[in-house]
Amino acid sequence: MSQTPKGSDIAGNPSGKGLDRVLAAGRSLWLAGVGAVAEVSEGGVEMFDRLVERGKPLEARQKKVVAAVAERAGRISREAGRLVQDTVEFESRGLLKKMNVMTREDVKVLNARISTLTTKIDEVVARRFAPVKGPVKSAKTVEIVDPAGEPAAVVIPVTSAATRAKATRPAQTKATR
Repeated sequence: MSQTPKGSDIAGNPSGKGLDRVLAAGRSLWLAGVGAVAEVSEGGVEMFDRLVERGKPLEARQKKVVAAVAERAGRISREAGRLVQDTVEFESRGLLKKMNVMTREDVKVLNARISTLTTKIDEVVARRFAPVKGPVKSAKTVEIVDPAGEPAAVVIPVTSAATRAKATRPAQTKATR
């Protein structure tokens, strides 16, 4: 390392005035930076506290907004789920009808019609084979449900006692004659 002679500057010039100015300017910049850091650290804490206070109401509003958005998204999701379910049910019903397969509702309607018809048949059979008292009527009406589920009146003639007795006898086969 070479040393510069006393009284000369960095470039080797005999004047030390330029070096002093550069050192003074550098020191001033250094002190200004240290002062800025000190100012920022002191003012920064105050500014940080102010920002925290200003952020608290915003946080509460943001929480409300987030809750509202989440609730709305949940509602939309549930509605979309119902829509998908209804669509699948509708399409599957249509497919079953095209394939001529009975649906659950069809089976329920059919069961109700069969129950009604069974009850009516039991009533007719009971009336037909009951002993005749008094004058024989020529006809009675019995209510039976038609395939559309509407009641239909069917006239069933009441037979005489001799015809009923003949109908109740077992049918004779060639073996029993």
